Parts: sequence; structure tokens; C-alpha cells
Amino acid sequence: MEGKDSHANGNLSAKFNEELEKKRHCEPFELSLVPHTGSSYGPFMMPLLPIPSVEEANSKVSIVLAGTARRGRSGPAVGAVDIGVSKYAYFFRVSLPGVRKDPGLFSCEIEREGKVHVRGVTSTGGRTVSRHSRVYEMKFQQQCPPGPFAISFHLPGPVDPRLFSPHFRSDGILEGIIMKYE
Repeated sequence: MEGKDSHANGNLSAKFNEELEKKRHCEPFELSLVPHTGSSYGPFMMPLLPIPSVEEANSKVSIVLAGTARRGRSGPAVGAVDIGVSKYAYFFRVSLPGVRKDPGLFSCEIEREGKVHVRGVTSTGGRTVSRHSRVYEMKFQQQCPPGPFAISFHLPGPVDPRLFSPHFRSDGILEGIIMKYE
């Protein structure tokens, strides 16, 4: 019996690796490098690795970064994601340093299948800063560059978007609790 289970898991693991290889060859705009320091502005996929089990490998665990978040320069990471699971809900945290929750400039949308979309504008990281009637030219910069960003990722399963409780902390962390859809 054990031989059958390990063989079945081996087939699932092999199938996952085969699918991953196909994606690498068929979708050249998707990259898996972190941090990405290139200058292209299109979206790319960043797998959350390592994946410890076959069940997690078969889930839709990926993060899509676009705009400023994709450029991934040094400094506080825009778009770093943590995901937690309980019996009835999912919990996530997204790192958003330099992002304000201004209406019209910031949004967090959740789809029933568990896909989360976070969009906004970073305000830090400019080449010049004006404070108290003075203009400062930045000589050393590690903050994320200013501009729009979009982050998308999948929760491990389907959810009820009506039962979403977001909290944007003062330290630039977006937390969300969303009930599973059963």
C-alpha cells in the first residue's frame, strides 16, 4: 500500500514539475527571479518557494507584481506576502511601505476563487524631496521608487468576498481576514 501512495505522489510531483517547465518555456514574460532589477514594466509571476507538499504544489500559489513593485529595487519590499489558514478563514498580510490608503488611489479586491488584487501608488523614493521650504536631492536611495503598482496572489481555496475584513496598519502592512467558501 505504501508503494502505491508514494508512487502516486511521485506522479503528482512529476506532473507539477512538468507543468512548471512548460510555463517557463511558453510564457517568456513571466520571471521567477527575486528581486528583479530589470527595467521592463510588464507583470511577472513569482512562485512562493519552497513548496513543502504535493497539495500545496497543486494550489494556485503565485504572486504577480506590476509597475513599481515589479522593479524590485533594494529597500523595503513592496508586495511581500504572508498567508495563514484556519478552519474557517484565511489571513494574509501584504507589505506596502510608502503606500497610502487614499480612496481612489488604493484598492483591495477579492474574487470568489481566492484571487486577491491590491492596487495603489507608492509615494516615497523620489529623486528629490521638498520639506520645510528646502529641496533635497537624494544621494542614497533604498526606498521603493514612486508610482503605481499592482499585486495579485491566490489564497489556497475559494472564499466569500462579502465576508472580508481588511485592516491597513499604520506601519504599511495590509492585513485581511476572509471567510472560506464551503
